Amino acid sequence: MNQNDKNKLEKFGMTHNQLQELKSFLVERMVDNMSTEDLVSYVMDDLDKYYDDLPDAEFIDEAKNYWDDGYDEVVEDIKEYTDCDFKKDRREV
Repeated sequence: MNQNDKNKLEKFGMTHNQLQELKSFLVERMVDNMSTEDLVSYVMDDLDKYYDDLPDAEFIDEAKNYWDDGYDEVVEDIKEYTDCDFKKDRREV
């Protein structure tokens, strides 16, 4: 047993591997108990934060990779949408 495992065993009563397994099990249980609506909301929030934290150039690369040949059309749609007088929150459908 390495020193890290000894420290964790003393502090938490579990080794590093056991703590990792507990984390994985907690994630599994939490996801199992979420509704589809909760899961969608969580993923959207997570992706919003992920893309907000990316530098603009990296975000554009991600968008181009996602939409591939349709990227330019999506950009045109976004430009039209942002210039219109009526908009709905994309999450309120």
